[in-house]
Amino acid sequence: MNKIEFMSQLKIHLRKLPFDEVREAVDYYEQYFDDAGEENEQTVISELGPPSAVASQIIASFAVNTEKSAKKGLATAWMAILAVFSSHAALPIAIATVVIAIALVIVMLSVIFSISVAGISSVLGGIVSLVTGVSVILQSFPTAMFFLGLGLIASGIGLAIIAGTAQLAKICFPVLAKKIGEFILRRNRK
Repeated sequence: MNKIEFMSQLKIHLRKLPFDEVREAVDYYEQYFDDAGEENEQTVISELGPPSAVASQIIASFAVNTEKSAKKGLATAWMAILAVFSSHAALPIAIATVVIAIALVIVMLSVIFSISVAGISSVLGGIVSLVTGVSVILQSFPTAMFFLGLGLIASGIGLAIIAGTAQLAKICFPVLAKKIGEFILRRNRK
């Protein structure tokens, strides 16, 4: 393999990245080869390794440095996963990483779902207590006030739990996506 073949394969493996990122990476490695000189071309190629591995590192680095947002967070995770899959030697690592990522997502979804169910249950219990308080108001005023107060408190706590869970989901998913990307990048460098 020579410099031209290496750069051609690198460009092919980087085709998923934005044009500016590809150009910047290609320019960097062109300069790297130029600095080493033609006589050291094979040494540089052996130092860098296969173009697919170099492309994996570039894609994973790009994915980790992408902005933090829910939409970008998922894109970051997918870009990092694509980076691992682009290196044929990393297939076992890719499979293990995907399984770990799926397990983390399932655990996070389970926690968020269970907290949401607790909040919804609290709201429904509060509504039942409010209805009970209204239905006994003519029989026992203190009992009715107890049930009405209990219903308002339970409904308020339930609504607070639901709102908190929504905020937790907004925070956790981008962070999880970024951490998965960083994990893949670390694994890919080994």
